Formats: sequence, C-alpha cells, structure tokens
Amino acid sequence: MYYKTVLQSEEQFWKFVMGDDLDFYEEYTIFLSDEEQKEFFDENPDFMCDYPISRDKMYLLKDVVFRGILRKIKEYEGGKRDGVN
Repeated sequence: MYYKTVLQSEEQFWKFVMGDDLDFYEEYTIFLSDEEQKEFFDENPDFMCDYPISRDKMYLLKDVVFRGILRKIKEYEGGKRDGVN
C-alpha cells in the first residue's frame, strides 16, 4: 500500500516537472482568482511562452475551447518544426 502511494506521488511529481504549461494551468492556476492569476503571470514571465498568447489576453485561458485551439496550434507548429508537415 505504501509503495503504491510512493509511486503515485513520484508519477505526479514528474508530470508536474516535465508537464506542459497549459496542463499546469488547467490543473492549478485556473482556480486562482483573477488577481492571483495576474500576480502569478507577472512573477512567471516565461509561463506559457510556448503558446501564441500575449499577457493581456491571459483571461482567455479560462475558456476550454480556447485552450483546445492553443493545443492544436502547438501540435501543428511542433509537427512543422519536426519536418512532419
């Protein structure tokens, strides 16, 4: 039982460390108040730098459809860089 809990904790840790900024946003940052989110983005200027969104439009991240579009853009651009498209 303890071993299983340790493995789950380790898995969560690596997901957190190696995860995508948008995944982190959906799991943690989305639940902050608007003011707390603004402060978080100000303190972490590189957050979401892999996505085409400016700091003054971060409020759009609360929309699930918008986040889905950002994921599609990142997938498409990643494929272009890897020579897939």
